[in-house]
Amino acid sequence: PSTQTKTYGVALTLSSTIPTRSGYNFLGWGIAGNDTEPSYAAGGTYTANSGINLYAVWQRIPETYTIAYNANGGSGAPASQTKTEGVTLTLTTAQPTRSGYTFLGWSTSNSASSPTYYAGGSYTANAMATLYAVWEYIPPATYTISFDGNGGSGAPASVIKTEGVTLYLPATVPTRF
Repeated sequence: PSTQTKTYGVALTLSSTIPTRSGYNFLGWGIAGNDTEPSYAAGGTYTANSGINLYAVWQRIPETYTIAYNANGGSGAPASQTKTEGVTLTLTTAQPTRSGYTFLGWSTSNSASSPTYYAGGSYTANAMATLYAVWEYIPPATYTISFDGNGGSGAPASVIKTEGVTLYLPATVPTRF
């Protein structure tokens, strides 16, 4: 705002004009150029019977960063989160799913075999990132199928049954005399 004139013995209402500065919030007016807390508010009252230079007091607006999640072959990736500069972000506890795999955590690399971050863990970097799900393959269960001739001979040899895979039984037929 422009210069104002203070009359002796009369309170002065300071201008309510608020200056702007890119990347900063105006907090009020200070009495020194390096003040971090304002002494006067825009539109406030000045009562001293002396001249003064008032200085804008600014607060830097922290940057924000988007943290995106990628299920990396799975489904159900959590929604993106916003990380504020200088503030630790608690990562979501939501976890994606993938048939035949166990979710281990998150990495900034889509080919990682071990996680850098964990569901519900902390993210402290002041940077945007895409976190990729890290998966561990769970081999399907296998079962041994044995055949007993029950007094006969020529029973088929044991076979391995893999979970989720059709097993065709051996055509060998045992005999008994």
